[in-house]
This record gives sequence, C-alpha cells and structure tokens, in this order.
Amino acid sequence: MGDWFLLLLLIVVGAIAAFGLCGYAFSTLSTHGVRRANTATRFRALAAFAGAAAAALYAWGALHVLGAYVEVEDGGTGSAPIRPCLAAGGPQKAAVTLRADVQVVPIRLVCHTKTGESYAAGVPGYVNPAVAFLALSSALLAVGAGYASELTAREQARKQGESGSRP
Repeated sequence: MGDWFLLLLLIVVGAIAAFGLCGYAFSTLSTHGVRRANTATRFRALAAFAGAAAAALYAWGALHVLGAYVEVEDGGTGSAPIRPCLAAGGPQKAAVTLRADVQVVPIRLVCHTKTGESYAAGVPGYVNPAVAFLALSSALLAVGAGYASELTAREQARKQGESGSRP
C-alpha cells in the first residue's frame, strides 16, 4: 500500500482522537460541574482539549500533505516540475527536483533535488509548530493533573489522620 493509505489512516485516526478527547473533556467537566471541579479535574479537561486540538491540527496537516501527494502522483501534462515543490521552493529548486516523499513526524511532503538537497512542501508553516506546542501543553497539563490529584489525596489523608488520632 502506498503513502496515500498512510495519510488517509492518519487523517481518520486524528479526527477520531480529536472527537474522543473532546468528548472526554466535556464529560469530565459536566460530571463535576465547571465551577465545582477541583484543580486536577480542570487540568485533566484542559489536557484533553489541548490533545484534541493537536490531533485535529495534525489531521489538518495530513490532509494538506495528502492533497499535495495526490498532485505529485497525478502525472500527465503540466506535472513537471512537481507543482507542490514549485510552490514551496520556487522555479529554480523545482526545476531540479527529482521526487517527493511523505514524512510523518513532522508531517510534510519532502522534495528531493538532483544536488541532494531536500525541502519541505505541502503543509502550511503554522501546522507543525502548533502541533508540537499543543502536544507539549497537553502532556504538561496531564502531569499537572496527576500532581494536583496527589496533593489532594495527601491533604485528605492528613486530615483523616488528624481527626482519627484525637480521643
């Protein structure tokens, strides 16, 4: 199977992950109530929202790469120089471009020239930095949620220990 199948799979998985994480975040907040939720619950919901945004943006980038890849594989009249590589590198680079490959992390179409140089095409410039920022934010918020849960559990244990030791 080709790169197009991988890209379609990434788009579907990204969309499912985005909807699933949004559902988790909304159900977590609705169960506890936004105003009554503790810090750990809010961090968990924010982590899920950030993860959903990262998954959706990654799927958006994969959709762009799929479109560029289909355009590269199209062939026929007007297929040389490779149009996505022409748009990204200009006419000088596109004139010596031999082939284009899909790279998954970071998501992009990589154009390879005769001189051994390669450059990215097919994805808007904001996609990969935003995905990295949102994924890192999601991970940090998840760690913060775990830390807040631990602090809450220790505080409750301390309070139970104090009330249980009194005669």
